[in-house]
Amino acid sequence: MEPAKGSYLLVTPFKDESSMLEGLFASVISQRLRPMLWMVMDDGSKDDGFEKAKALAKEHGWISVITRSEMENPHWLRYGSAVSYAVAEAVKSATMIVLAPAYLAVLDADTTVDPSYFERLVQAVESDPKAAIASGMITTEGGGELEKKPSPRGCARLYRRDFLDEVGGFPSTAAPDTVLEIKALNRGLKFIVVNEATGLHRRKSSQITGNAGLRSRGVIRYVLGMDFISAIMWAIVYARAVGCRASMGFFAGYIEGVRRKYPKIQDSEVREFYSGSWRRFVSKSATRTAIQDLVK
Repeated sequence: MEPAKGSYLLVTPFKDESSMLEGLFASVISQRLRPMLWMVMDDGSKDDGFEKAKALAKEHGWISVITRSEMENPHWLRYGSAVSYAVAEAVKSATMIVLAPAYLAVLDADTTVDPSYFERLVQAVESDPKAAIASGMITTEGGGELEKKPSPRGCARLYRRDFLDEVGGFPSTAAPDTVLEIKALNRGLKFIVVNEATGLHRRKSSQITGNAGLRSRGVIRYVLGMDFISAIMWAIVYARAVGCRASMGFFAGYIEGVRRKYPKIQDSEVREFYSGSWRRFVSKSATRTAIQDLVK
């Protein structure tokens, strides 16, 4: 079946985010281009989120609310696992009701977007055959200058379904948005930012430029296959970009992965991208690249 032009599936996993759900639902219901199906998944919440989501969705037949029991995944794998599961359930439901959407969109529960957000993303991707991934301009409540720069954000993205089918679907792995960026670049495709599509991340992040945020990034880079020399060199660049304390956080996270022997991703395409990535430091734009990397 040919995909319906401009159509998309939307998935949103949430966990203990009951206070965010009313704003989230209002944001999606107000979209000028609504999804054919919105799969909202409670990922083992201990609050009343599942009941609230069911109540908010009851008047809308295109919204499906599901739940799964709490998984024992490490924190850096939980998000990818949740989205992958929700995507699989959405695709299954779409097949059952004879839908053939052209796109998949992911929207985090703590993010709201303007009414034209997904319409603008679809229009931008349809006008550029090389675009596989799109995001709008997402700002963070109380965020700083770096967080306001236009950059593809995992919290509100649109993906071509044919691209996802080619790479084996939405990955259940650490940093799935980064993994998909790598796969797009390796295929001569690109991710684009639509500045006119705006949204708000409604919760202060854990300051990705701070020690805690970069420690988590260090763990993830180890899991994705970064080699030891590259980790040292990235730590040096982060020190220049955001300070020594944050840089030490990144390296401490990488060492945590080494010490605890976290299982590395099995995807050879991703591991090859990060293995030997120190060679990129021959570029004079290494520091600029590091700063851009911080806001993903």
